[in-house]
Amino acid sequence: MLALAFIVVMLAGYGVNSLAASKKNTLVVAQTIDASTLDPQKQGKMPDMNILINIFDTLVTRDAKGRLAPALATEWKAINNVTWQFKLRKGVKFHDGEEFDAAAVKFSIDRLLDPKTVSPIAELRNVKETVVVDKYTVNIVTNEPDPILPNKTVLFGGVIMPPKYVKEKGDDFVAKNPVGTGPYKFVSWQKDHQVVMEANKDYWRGAPKFDRLIFKTIPSMADTVAALKAGEVDFVIGLTADAANSLANDNNIKILSAPWIRTYYVSLNATVKPLNDPRVRQALNYAVNTQGIIKNILGGKAKRVATLVPSQNFGYDASVKPYPYSPAKAKKLLAQAGYPNGFTVTFDADNLFLTEIQAIAAQLEQVGVKVKLNVMDNKTMVSKMQAKTVSEMYFIGNTGWTLDAMSNFQSYVKSDRRYARLKNSKLDELVDVEETTIDPAKRKAAMAEIQKILKDEAYFIYLWQLDNICAMNSKISYTPNVLGVLWMFPAKNK
Repeated sequence: MLALAFIVVMLAGYGVNSLAASKKNTLVVAQTIDASTLDPQKQGKMPDMNILINIFDTLVTRDAKGRLAPALATEWKAINNVTWQFKLRKGVKFHDGEEFDAAAVKFSIDRLLDPKTVSPIAELRNVKETVVVDKYTVNIVTNEPDPILPNKTVLFGGVIMPPKYVKEKGDDFVAKNPVGTGPYKFVSWQKDHQVVMEANKDYWRGAPKFDRLIFKTIPSMADTVAALKAGEVDFVIGLTADAANSLANDNNIKILSAPWIRTYYVSLNATVKPLNDPRVRQALNYAVNTQGIIKNILGGKAKRVATLVPSQNFGYDASVKPYPYSPAKAKKLLAQAGYPNGFTVTFDADNLFLTEIQAIAAQLEQVGVKVKLNVMDNKTMVSKMQAKTVSEMYFIGNTGWTLDAMSNFQSYVKSDRRYARLKNSKLDELVDVEETTIDPAKRKAAMAEIQKILKDEAYFIYLWQLDNICAMNSKISYTPNVLGVLWMFPAKNK
């Protein structure tokens, strides 16, 4: 499952100042990227989910400490190795008045898995069937054991839709007019401009503190920072270190840095020359001064990772150490692989991360690897990844939002998965073990071995785990969560 970096901005009202926002009781959240669709089962990106999580509820959620917590499901348990049973919350209604129950859960999961839906959401691919036990009890049966199925219903896989509404209106209408059970009701969508929502006064958790929620698309960080400085912005999440530094002397703005689980790396196509040689891939890792980039470009607001897994996720193995920076070692390995004078490679670059990518490219050039940067916007990058037309190298960030290393591995490590560009039968075997074994100790052992192989084989250039830098106006109270998802129900005026 793909997810790229985003910047979030809460703007006061419709471009007015914070005091006016308080009077209008409107909260505006801006992202660099608009949603691709408002059908929650036909998207798989965090910017889409940031909007939709405010309209739809999921079966399970996470509390302020990152622990699994009840949402539409009040409790859950494994009743055998292939069956999870969920008890559902009573008295919940969709925004159109339709009742939430076990039939809605079955409908939603069946629709997600229906090939006609063409959903990019991969978390529930192991589900065999969903069985209604009674009105408020549902069993999810898997083809093989799934040790963390509840984790997978926290976001993308756990969204519940209204059966009657979807059947009557059809997919095309639903994709532009979503109806959920969440804290905000959909009002309107102007593509590449804004999504407008209003408070669900009958929300089962209680009415939101803001009467109106707007997600705006603001592609430029410069515009975002300018709006914040002008007092038109109350909250920013995902700031760069430079942007945060430019706001540091504003007495009306508080800068904070919150833990995040998003890791960044360069994907290498290990199935084509010269990247099919592990010595070449190892050389690329030695060539990049990751710690220098963290210090000088990211302002120290990140930490080095040895593989794909952030330190908070289950299965993380601290004994696997990152590659040290050694241009001499890189040159030696390239010579051993038959490339004493280096080679030329194309590097697809998301323009939101151009400074970091240019630094990486310059360091590769120093060991003889000639880099052709191919700069594009995020939408184009994602389209190329999905169409498998992306270049030999590309820079990517991924959020393992289940807080389990399974999420970090699932789309990139096993050879038959959508973004995999490697072939390793041992990795395939280990991914099967960690995805289908109930015993946590055995899962953790498999995950540790995966990380050791990923490090040794250097299938990626492993970079950093980014902190979530936020800037907050003193009038707004909101605490970012470790997942980085913008569920705005807790937001309020102080």
